[in-house]
Amino acid sequence: MDEKKFDSFLAQALNLIKYFLPLGSTAIFPLLYSTIIWAIKKKENLEAEISGLELSLDPDIIYNKPAKFILKFFEEPPELKEAFKMELEAGDLKSLRQAFRALYPVVGLKEPFLQGLFSEELDRGDYRLIAAQYDSRLKQALSEIEAAENKPGFWATIKKIGKDFLSLGWALINEPELRAWLKAALEKNEKKGGRNENTEL
Repeated sequence: MDEKKFDSFLAQALNLIKYFLPLGSTAIFPLLYSTIIWAIKKKENLEAEISGLELSLDPDIIYNKPAKFILKFFEEPPELKEAFKMELEAGDLKSLRQAFRALYPVVGLKEPFLQGLFSEELDRGDYRLIAAQYDSRLKQALSEIEAAENKPGFWATIKKIGKDFLSLGWALINEPELRAWLKAALEKNEKKGGRNENTEL
């Protein structure tokens, strides 16, 4: 991969997204990351993907999972088993269900937008913080996107970013590597005082 070319693409993509989202928006990184992942996976209806995230805020959808399923979710991965060791040893299924509701979409289903939203916590293995902040962070990000939808051309621009990424021939990049590249590019863009204007890719 041509690092300079990749950085140039991401800088322009960030400027486009920042035209629609407020400065410091929590939705910028997850939106950019998930847009590229969904493009790679050939998912065309990005609006439906975003709207579907609201369902994960409904506890009934996750709470219906059987206890055996939830215990297996926490016991099999070493990092989750260690993070929730106290609850597992105490057989505290109530607390595990509450954490499961947040962690399953992020860690189990590996939802791209959510993995972008909690990328720093995933890198640190801070699963408890994900569980604690899941509802508030997701609601904030979704509300920012809802406001952005009022500006003409929002979804057309987001889809164009994904298609332009594919046209560069980088569709085989793995997801952890992509998150790392995006983080580095975002930090570099912020240090340069990235513009907040509608720049064409």
